[in-house]
Amino acid sequence: MASDANTMNNPQNRKFKCWAAACGGCGEGPSAEHIVSKCLFPEGVVHVSGFDWCKGETKSIGVNGLERQILCKTHNSALSETDAEAKKAIGIFQRSAPPTKDDPLGNNNVDGHKLERWLLKTAINLSYQGNLHIGVGMNGSVPGLPSPYLIDVAFGKLPFSHQMGAHFLFPAKETLHQPSEIVMIPLIKDGYIGGLYFELRSQAVFLNLFPGHSPPTLGTVAEKLGLQQALLDAELVYRPPSIATASNSMPISMIRFQW
Repeated sequence: MASDANTMNNPQNRKFKCWAAACGGCGEGPSAEHIVSKCLFPEGVVHVSGFDWCKGETKSIGVNGLERQILCKTHNSALSETDAEAKKAIGIFQRSAPPTKDDPLGNNNVDGHKLERWLLKTAINLSYQGNLHIGVGMNGSVPGLPSPYLIDVAFGKLPFSHQMGAHFLFPAKETLHQPSEIVMIPLIKDGYIGGLYFELRSQAVFLNLFPGHSPPTLGTVAEKLGLQQALLDAELVYRPPSIATASNSMPISMIRFQW
């Protein structure tokens, strides 16, 4: 496993261009955007594999390897609300064991749309200036750049549609995970990123970027991801209204999503 990122092909040597420039409104010059939100550190490490810049390895990225100049300050600031929601949601996931779909006690509300936008923002950050199309069948798509539609979704101007967005995994069997770690793996076929697998502390989520295609399990589309079989076989649930968390040391609680 290779560590820290020199991983991003030394982005300091690349000419700055905001990935949201196509939607207009750039301002205040480049920001030092963190590829994965800094608010998730220093508690853990992010493991990333599958992108062209990973060069066939799993990269372990710490907080010092996260910065790239890929957003202007205006657009970076506009996405800060998604960082806050992701920090809140992942904090809830971290405090518990893997969720079930039962209906127990508790009340933790998460804005699902903002969490989805954070997943998309992170997917774009990881894919920007690479050799792959971000999403399948997007108008105006070119390798390494988000399409105008995905930019509008990331900034909350348009919603995800056609079954794109967050699909939560509910394994039938217990899976092993490191509660302090986050894992991100793209699903790639024929030069297109059709989605990304995220392991957010204890919760697994698939961000679907293939409109009109909603796989019943990850195993039907990504058997070579290197995931545990229970995760490949897990039911994918699109935008669940709620999930329950269970832990031996903590009371059962409910996470409710607002979609």
